[in-house]
Amino acid sequence: MTHRTIKLETNCLQIESAVRDVPAACAAFEDLLGAGPIEQELVSRISGVVLDIDHRGCGDAMFQFCSPLIEDVFTAEELRRVGPCVSNLTFFVADAAGTRDLLEAAGATTRAAWQTQGGSWREFLGEGNAKPDEELAQGFYMGTRHLFGFDFEFSEAPWYDAAKQRYMYPAFTYPRPVVEDKVERLVRLRVLVDDVDHYIGNLVRLVDERDRTDAYGHRDDGATRSARIALRGLELQYEQPLVDGPLRDRLLERGAGITTAVFAVADPDRWPRTSFATRDTLGFDVELARN
Repeated sequence: MTHRTIKLETNCLQIESAVRDVPAACAAFEDLLGAGPIEQELVSRISGVVLDIDHRGCGDAMFQFCSPLIEDVFTAEELRRVGPCVSNLTFFVADAAGTRDLLEAAGATTRAAWQTQGGSWREFLGEGNAKPDEELAQGFYMGTRHLFGFDFEFSEAPWYDAAKQRYMYPAFTYPRPVVEDKVERLVRLRVLVDDVDHYIGNLVRLVDERDRTDAYGHRDDGATRSARIALRGLELQYEQPLVDGPLRDRLLERGAGITTAVFAVADPDRWPRTSFATRDTLGFDVELARN
């Protein structure tokens, strides 16, 4: 039975970037902000098949960097389309097939689907906590950029109790592995769009009200309109340029998408600057804000 709304079972699992060189992206992220390896058991299982993949923890969130090993995969398509970028956000949902049906009815396309299988990773889920293969649903990568400003990847959790596992670390859940990063927390992701009301309106309409906020923080200074919404603690700031300039040029060149990760730091004045043009390496730019 199709749910009438998307029910998120976890905080954001992965902020996924399509990049040309995964080791270079990880090294640059570590050099800039101290981002460290995370979820390496998962990385060893999924990397090297169709994608080169690595995971880095930073600001109590998890960033996945991917580069294609074959041409017929969505990461390669994104690199051809716009170059390095944040391709998608990933969550576990209550009903993967129902979520797919709901999104397809809203005009999204299924760009990839796969069947989750058990394996050696079960040991990281805790004794008796791993679902058997017959309970593991398909996962989906949906083309929702025109709806949300980012594509949406999801599946159902392979465990019964998230607290018993040490395989994945959704954003802002604790305890977390020790990462010697230089920032306090990922504050928000900035999303550049052509119509703030359209994209936030789709999230309000399609995501269950228990798993998101309403829109807040509306601003209009004549040059840009913006508003914010949070999905399970991950704040998205939608920004719409109203006049000609760099933001509108970027929107016309690359279309709607996540452009910037904003991190809180204790003392921004101790940094040589608070904005970093890192998109060509990381898939997103970085900004620092006072905690």
